[in-house]
Amino acid sequence: MKGSVAYFYAFDVANEIRTSQVREVLSQKPFPYQIRLGAAAPRDVPVYSPLTIRLTPFPCAANVGAVSLQTEVKVFEIGALSISYEIAFDVPTLADLVPYHQFKVGDEPLALLAERLALQVADSIKEAMRKPNSDRPVVEAYTAFCVSDLGGVSVPDWVASQKEAIAGLLNEEPTPGKLAPQQIEETFEQFLSYTRDDFAVIDWDAALVVDAGGYVDDVLFMLELANLQLEEYKLLDDRLDRLFSRAYDDIEKRVSVWKFAFSREPRMAFIHRTRMDITKMSEEVSNITKFVGDWYLARVYLACKNRFHLAQWEASVDQKLQELDRLYTLVQHDTSERRMLILELIVVALFVFEVASAFLWKH
Repeated sequence: MKGSVAYFYAFDVANEIRTSQVREVLSQKPFPYQIRLGAAAPRDVPVYSPLTIRLTPFPCAANVGAVSLQTEVKVFEIGALSISYEIAFDVPTLADLVPYHQFKVGDEPLALLAERLALQVADSIKEAMRKPNSDRPVVEAYTAFCVSDLGGVSVPDWVASQKEAIAGLLNEEPTPGKLAPQQIEETFEQFLSYTRDDFAVIDWDAALVVDAGGYVDDVLFMLELANLQLEEYKLLDDRLDRLFSRAYDDIEKRVSVWKFAFSREPRMAFIHRTRMDITKMSEEVSNITKFVGDWYLARVYLACKNRFHLAQWEASVDQKLQELDRLYTLVQHDTSERRMLILELIVVALFVFEVASAFLWKH
């Protein structure tokens, strides 16, 4: 059984990357990433094409043996980077691929290599970055096992005979016989096939993609985009949580009517700017998969969306944005009312002072 393993790592490095200004990435000229679309795909529907570079493959000693590591970097306008690594394998069984989940170069996890490379890429394109993000969450990783040679067995027969082993691989279970039938069925919940020579099973942490023709780049790109969206939605959700905490703290501290009404409110201005940034980012994250013209790839993306619970993450971000809007509106309304109250009191005080002055002047 031959194929390759692809590892995807998503990084949020800025609020926006103006890709039109990127001329070089790590001293290489980037190119727009392209995938092959099916014959039935509309030609007038664009597919998102991030700027891409491919680094020279380098041999390394890993925990699975000596391998050659192929590296690819994609730069997205939404301020994100996706770094992918690919290694080839030739193993007798699916169980032999389980150690590839925790791939290490020497004693270092592959994620650390990706982190360092992301910093180098961000530094090389810093002129095109807007509002760099120095406080990044833990990297979002995803693994895809791609099989191109089944040793002469047809894909449908192989899937039928290896269902338990496939579930074991995707669940990182070295002894798949332990898995309950319900767990196996749940693993195959997001199962897709376009022809009798290909199929894909998408799970939460990993996917298995089989294509007798050997071309899996289109499916992998959908996996990569969905993984990137998950990273962005998690980041947005975390930022909104911190923003709510700051907003509530500021409101609770404002016990003085005068201070509440006439302070310059730098934090509220910051909250307003950040809310606008988050709204913009949320819309752009949704748009990178808005134009998937190939209907099979659209099904692959929807399977990823269901498995990664992207709709729930997006709904959470939208709900928190609405709540922040409501909170911001209430604060502004309350502030305006307090200012009007104080101004009315000042007017009344001036009137009383004028009447009292006139009365005292006559006497």
